[in-house]
Amino acid sequence: MSNYSVPGRFRHLLLSIASGLILALALPKPGTWVAAWVGLVPLLIALRGAGLWRASLCGFAAGLVYYGIILHWITLFGYLPWALLVIYEALYIAVFAVLCVRLQPSRIGWPGYIAAPAAWVLLQFLQTLGPYAFTWGGFAHTQADNLPIAQIASVTGPWGIDFLVCLFNLALAEAISRRSRRFLPLVAAGCLTIAVCAFGFTALRSSPESASGRSIAIVQGGLKNGFDVDPGYTDRALRTYVTLTSRAAESRPDLIIWPETALPADLTSPGWERLLGTLARIARADLLVGGYSTSDDPFSSRVYNSLFLYNAAGQKAGVYRKVRLVPFGEFVPMRDRLPFLANYGIRPDDVLAARKHVLLSSRLGKLGVSICFESIFPQIARSETRAGARMLCVVTNDAWFERTQAAGEHLMMAKLRAIENRRYVLRAAETGISAVIDPFGRTRRRLGLFRQGIISDKVRPSACLTIYTRWGDWFAYGCVAATLLGLTLSMRWSRGLSREKRRRET
Repeated sequence: MSNYSVPGRFRHLLLSIASGLILALALPKPGTWVAAWVGLVPLLIALRGAGLWRASLCGFAAGLVYYGIILHWITLFGYLPWALLVIYEALYIAVFAVLCVRLQPSRIGWPGYIAAPAAWVLLQFLQTLGPYAFTWGGFAHTQADNLPIAQIASVTGPWGIDFLVCLFNLALAEAISRRSRRFLPLVAAGCLTIAVCAFGFTALRSSPESASGRSIAIVQGGLKNGFDVDPGYTDRALRTYVTLTSRAAESRPDLIIWPETALPADLTSPGWERLLGTLARIARADLLVGGYSTSDDPFSSRVYNSLFLYNAAGQKAGVYRKVRLVPFGEFVPMRDRLPFLANYGIRPDDVLAARKHVLLSSRLGKLGVSICFESIFPQIARSETRAGARMLCVVTNDAWFERTQAAGEHLMMAKLRAIENRRYVLRAAETGISAVIDPFGRTRRRLGLFRQGIISDKVRPSACLTIYTRWGDWFAYGCVAATLLGLTLSMRWSRGLSREKRRRET
């Protein structure tokens, strides 16, 4: 891969673009997870001998191609939001490329095989922090269907997968580059990968899929519910979900789950509470319903994106209000100063954000719930599980993504949350993909896009805590330390090189 006849700068650019294209193959359509294990190799070869400016350009080019493809569904909201988000995400790859130049093994020796992948993890971890956080398309995400490898997430969280895949790419790049030809690191990376696979296979074999447990039902209306709700939509949705719930009740489930904003109305009003309580009592099941709840401020018209739990006696047993909102989707920073954003389908008013995550008590035990965007953050499901959640529920409305690959990509993250915490994940989506995912990431049942129907299954609530659930992002913090140590070694190497140069000159 290192022999090219084109001019050097174009060679590096072409290698970077190739990385973006190969990496994009690892997510749905076509979903070839093995592509992630080699996709970074062209970029890493392009970075050999590169200065910081060229490295940042190479990383940025790879990021533009990669995120431009896997986030293409953002164009449904307009090309400007898509372009801005792609540029923002590509900057992380650019920073990684700059760090990689400083941390590569040819510069600091064998610690580079730890520090460079650690830098990748550090940047992925940073994308989960802050009010404008957005994490999408990391190596862990691409390996959600590679179940033997994905099982390590129960120990390290997604960060161990990110580290391992990046390490293998680095070792492979060093082995095939004509400047290094180091095969021992590739053998070591291969052995580590085999060990992780052995751990995963052992975990999967020791936990066969069970057909016993508590009964649940997930209701998928298949109705398109976007930002602008049709005046007659709520009545149509109510009829649809009442009919489906009546059918679901025939299997005597303990819990029936509706999707996010299945009823896009203020469900705190007495009329809605009576209706939904009656429906739960007739169904003889706990009923989890997505809708809106009003602000505690009587002078405010803003609402919370909420989930309401009614027990089999018809009483409201709890309310969960969404904490982590979608930037520019549910709230718009500097809304008054960016009036042009109104052209891109934003909500007329910001949704309110709740202050903390709360568990809902059901027949199945305590439920940890995530509404749509919240399910992409490992810290949320982990904190809920550690607080006592016996099962995880993800409710979402992916209707505005239409038939793009966004729904499939979103589903893959729910699989990681199941593995990280060894909990069943019950995913209810307005237009799909609804699914029951077991604690090892296996999809037991699913209902595809824009289909109307019911998923019925039996699940087992769990009280066990994984290492990741107990200790959280310990691996990510270790990678922060490894990156800083690597940069320290790199600075010493640079100073030593400078002293040697001066000595020779004198």
